[in-house]
Amino acid sequence: MYFVNWQRNVSVEDRDGRKLVVKRDKSTKIFHEYVLSGTFASISLLLAHPSTPPSPEMVTENEGLEMRKMLDGLDIPTPKLISLKDGELVEEYIEGGDLYRAVTEGKIDAFHFAVAGKMTGKMHNAGYAFIDNKAQNYLVRENRLYRTDLGFIKKDTSVFSRSMDIGSFLASIMDISEYRDMEKAFYEGYVSETKSGFAYLSLVIRNILSVGFSSDSRTVLRNMLLDSSSLIRI
Repeated sequence: MYFVNWQRNVSVEDRDGRKLVVKRDKSTKIFHEYVLSGTFASISLLLAHPSTPPSPEMVTENEGLEMRKMLDGLDIPTPKLISLKDGELVEEYIEGGDLYRAVTEGKIDAFHFAVAGKMTGKMHNAGYAFIDNKAQNYLVRENRLYRTDLGFIKKDTSVFSRSMDIGSFLASIMDISEYRDMEKAFYEGYVSETKSGFAYLSLVIRNILSVGFSSDSRTVLRNMLLDSSSLIRI
């Protein structure tokens, strides 16, 4: 499943002898953040769990040092922040690329999906949700994962926000032929932290988001028809 970064233009640059990731705000960044926020709110209303996403101001603040320090305290690594100013975010380059691309290119196996599940579980145990939790927001460096694109994090323990975390992650890998193995690994990692199954709206949200972002509808449909009901916490 291919995702475009709507908010920023992303490039890899050499600065002072270091390879860094540079994210520059697009002129349409605010508009697209409102679109994403509206989508979040609309789905929450559709599922009778009204919820609001972080404000545009909070989206920028969440990318800063304070949030990264909080995540580090939860054992959720993030790329080192170099600078954040004037519509430009510069952070450490993580050479393995994102989780989705790494698995589709055959560079990693299900182990890393268990790590992503553990990281999501740690967030939920701490009373937070990623909200935008797609596999493309996890970066790979050997056996470690790093969480990037932190803007939509919010302090929220609601069923809807937890379901959005799980559903958005699963939706982002629904067009992978080995989806079942990745789903199982993510689940096991999540349960190892939370000691409970997925929130009950997780698969509904997964299916809604999969329809909107699918790049391989046949594989998505096949994976959608798999019985995942045992993963849900009743």
